[in-house]
Amino acid sequence: MNKPIIGITTRTDLYNEREIVKVNKSIINKVVSSGGIPLLIPLNSDDFSTAYKNLLNILKICNGFIIPGGNTWNLNDEIIIKYAVENDVPLLGICAGMQAIANMNNFCGSIQSDKTIKINSNINHNVLDNDYVHEIIIGEGLLFHILGKTKICVNSRHMSTVIVESFFNIDAKSHDDIIEAIHIPNKKFILGLQWHPEDLNDENSLKIFQSLIEFCKK
Repeated sequence: MNKPIIGITTRTDLYNEREIVKVNKSIINKVVSSGGIPLLIPLNSDDFSTAYKNLLNILKICNGFIIPGGNTWNLNDEIIIKYAVENDVPLLGICAGMQAIANMNNFCGSIQSDKTIKINSNINHNVLDNDYVHEIIIGEGLLFHILGKTKICVNSRHMSTVIVESFFNIDAKSHDDIIEAIHIPNKKFILGLQWHPEDLNDENSLKIFQSLIEFCKK
């Protein structure tokens, strides 16, 4: 197989009073260094069903997807998660991307379906730099299969956490019981991480992106 194409959803921002779409370059760098080809997917302003139809031809050429972090998720993220789960296409959700995966049973074409809750903890989960700020405990699951470790240190910049749902497995938690990683069972690779491995240059982060790429080749 040629290098897999990884569809990455974008976020909107303002630059010189103009609205732009963006993806953190660190995500692109991790995909490229792991052997993938990044394909940016801009936000579609249509309703859910129309946007799904319009995006379908793009989604079909992708071998895998990444839903990045942000203030929240958007319509494209919901569409791509739905497509990836239904078609068993590998997907990595980062921070808000993990929260979107954890909310997929609540999708209704609007982020008002958000069932995340604010964190109340002594551990600081919202540190804007990329330093290691806390440890996570990894249990049985996809993340352990990738890393082969029961504890790692991670960065963290989020103020909300997800509630437990029966359709996903919890792969890791922090010491204050915040869910840090989930996966969807009986799928090749639908993995959500609450931290930002794209901004950490360590062995664990590289393994996560390399594993995504390898699953995209299967």
